[in-house]
Amino acid sequence: MNENLSKMVAESDPESDVIFSETDLNLTTDEVPSEVEEPTVEEVVNNKIGLVSLSEWFDKNASNFDNISAVKASIRGVAPNKTLIVAVNDGTGEKDSEGNQKRELQLFKNSDVHPVLDLEGIDMQVYNNGFKIVHQFSGDIFIKCYGVKTGLIAVYCSNIGGKLIPYHIQKVKKKDTEIEVVPPRSPEATQAKLSGEANVEALQLLYKQSAKVADELRTNQDVVNWLITRQSEVTDINHHFQIDSVIIDTLR
Repeated sequence: MNENLSKMVAESDPESDVIFSETDLNLTTDEVPSEVEEPTVEEVVNNKIGLVSLSEWFDKNASNFDNISAVKASIRGVAPNKTLIVAVNDGTGEKDSEGNQKRELQLFKNSDVHPVLDLEGIDMQVYNNGFKIVHQFSGDIFIKCYGVKTGLIAVYCSNIGGKLIPYHIQKVKKKDTEIEVVPPRSPEATQAKLSGEANVEALQLLYKQSAKVADELRTNQDVVNWLITRQSEVTDINHHFQIDSVIIDTLR
């Protein structure tokens, strides 16, 4: 499984490369913000979501994020929407002499063709080899989108107990114009899976790092909680994909 995930990210398309330079940025656990409403019973599913370029999307959504801000630059011979420059928190928590959070610049090449969902973002994080945008599609359907060299990877999640539980991974290509939302199983079915006994032997085959805490994991809920916490500590998209996939396999 790890090889397949690595292949998804490693496949190169020179026309859609995205370059990042920072490796140590603070990340947040994938938990639902407190103001988000609890899941509703009736949800509209099978809807389609259009795609737009990263530069167009960021212009509309930059004000949603305290940790990232746009940097406007005018350079002769360079289309302003082709390269997106942003300032992100440097991860130190330090402030300058005027009390501003210290930030560093990040460069997104080919942002005029890199696809993202045409949907409001509630969180955005920059990793060492890509970025993550979290969207809320409905009361209990969230979509984590990872920006990689070849395009976008959409990870569908259910809001269960205030945590984003992944249930499906979908690859979005640059030529796509829209995606169709994949509905989750019922919250009751997911809760039943979470309450089930953990298969720690299978878990260790899927995710070797779990061996050091295997004795502490009794239920699938324990496994998912630990994996989500673990995911908040890593800054590599391959690793994020791996953890999302392990959670999906655990609850299959």
